[in-house]
Amino acid sequence: MTAIYFIFRGYDVPETSAEIRLRVRSDHRVYLREMHHGVRVVAGGMVVDDSGDDPSGTLLILQAPDRDAALRYLQCDPYWHAGLFARYELDRWAWGLGAPE
Repeated sequence: MTAIYFIFRGYDVPETSAEIRLRVRSDHRVYLREMHHGVRVVAGGMVVDDSGDDPSGTLLILQAPDRDAALRYLQCDPYWHAGLFARYELDRWAWGLGAPE
């Protein structure tokens, strides 16, 4: 099967972001290291301001069998359940430079 990659960008709810991240981060990190719905997180991290101190969102590169599986995976993430994201984008990505073999 050919690998299908997706880029997820979650935009935080500014008013509650810090509290949710602090409360749920450990569960979120455990979840990202587990494979569910045939989805694997290839890379990810917080999107921050230029100082590196103020998070405004999350970016993940996912490998998934299809878009539906990727979305199901994201919807089970503790950050999603806690209401961290005001909105999100999920796009299929044609990984070129630096793609895994």
